[in-house]
Amino acid sequence: MSDLDFRISASHTDNNGYKNNTDDSRQDILNARVDYQATPYDSLQINLSATNTLLETANPDTEGFAPLTFDPTDPRRNVDESNFSLHGKWEHSTKSNQQFITQLSYARFNSKDKVTSNYTQAPFGAVVTNIDYTTAFDRWDFEFEHQLQASEETRLTWGIALRSDRVYLPLWTGTTDKHDNSLQRVFSNIEWRPINDLIINAGASWEHSQLVGDDLAPRIAANYLITPKQSLRFIASHSFRSPVIVEDNFDTDLAFETGLGPLVIPVFEATTELNPETVDSFEVGYHGLFFNNALTLDLKLFTNEYNHLIDVIDCESPTICDGATFNGGAAPAFSDTRTLANIHHVNINGYEVELNYKPNRQNLLHIGYAHNHANINVNVDEYLVKKIEKIYSSIPPDVFNILVSHTFDNDLWASAAYYYTSSIHNLDSGNALGPTRRLDLNAGTAFTVAEGQNIDINFTLQLALDKNKDFLDEFNLDNRAFVEVSYSYK
Repeated sequence: MSDLDFRISASHTDNNGYKNNTDDSRQDILNARVDYQATPYDSLQINLSATNTLLETANPDTEGFAPLTFDPTDPRRNVDESNFSLHGKWEHSTKSNQQFITQLSYARFNSKDKVTSNYTQAPFGAVVTNIDYTTAFDRWDFEFEHQLQASEETRLTWGIALRSDRVYLPLWTGTTDKHDNSLQRVFSNIEWRPINDLIINAGASWEHSQLVGDDLAPRIAANYLITPKQSLRFIASHSFRSPVIVEDNFDTDLAFETGLGPLVIPVFEATTELNPETVDSFEVGYHGLFFNNALTLDLKLFTNEYNHLIDVIDCESPTICDGATFNGGAAPAFSDTRTLANIHHVNINGYEVELNYKPNRQNLLHIGYAHNHANINVNVDEYLVKKIEKIYSSIPPDVFNILVSHTFDNDLWASAAYYYTSSIHNLDSGNALGPTRRLDLNAGTAFTVAEGQNIDINFTLQLALDKNKDFLDEFNLDNRAFVEVSYSYK
């Protein structure tokens, strides 16, 4: 059994959510891991995870539905979600310092959420709404990677990957059919050390997607040692995000059976082929160790140029998108269809500072700060310029955090952390937030109850300074306390 190790953990969480809101949840998680050393050159690792969540939900903002006291398309209900994943990794090494890594994983998510609302609303009389929010997806992912040392100064990595996705979204795609997408990827990276103080990495990833075709993501990085404890780095890369299946297949209608006849209101409709979102990134950084490695300082200057960003825009109906219908005839008064398009170009410049001071094993001080500045252009019609303000507000200019921790001689530890994020407003959802300030106080201890058996106890107090909002005006970050007890057996 010395070549076989396994670990099993289970947890149950009851969360009362925000005060006076419909967002209670109950979650059960099971995780398992097996490690097997078959030979001195071969190892196998298997990870399994299963999660089930029962979530209470409803639209907390009901002002726009008066005289109703609820949103008939998003009423109070319980949603049953399950998530399962299985991942296997085999590693084989050789006497010539080569390594072969093969990975295969499967993931499945299923959310059961069907809504039926019965109500009366003038001038339609009795109204019945049936909406199927059910969501399900399956993913298979395979990857093979080969690492080798081509020479004393050079290391090489290359590999291939295959992925298959299948989704079921009856509301958002307007059909009970399942949609598929497959991805094939080839990647490689070479590490070259021309002199002892300089390391250069160059690599690229080519990907073919069933939805959008071919894309290439190159990357180059250089790290130069000024002294044995100080270094400079430079990184340049081009990456992309391919549209997901639902973005290319939106066909969302809300149907209402009324006392005067059926009313169908289109909400989303895919009208054009979307291109991948791209980002070109450049970074210059410094990393230094001081005071016998007790102090670590990291500085970074960066610029990220995002292009072809996808956003929601109004869709003219019925010339481009479908319009609303009532009793089979056009009902333009109810038409408010939207679609997706590649419309934004955003450039974000900024810097980050991170400082860690650990004079001994018992004490730690961490300070982090980031500043962001955005320049934004809209790629299409002038009327979309109004969206620029929303994008600006979605990028917090300043983020700061500080942590102080101490471990006592009796295995008791305590820490205090302060977090600050300047004002932010998420794109196309939620309300304006912040600035957000929070203070966390933590204390805990660990002790042995028997040979191979340990218990960890952790107490956390979160103080929501200024009673900040979280995403919506109705969600207030109240003070919260957590007690966590974990038991481990070997």
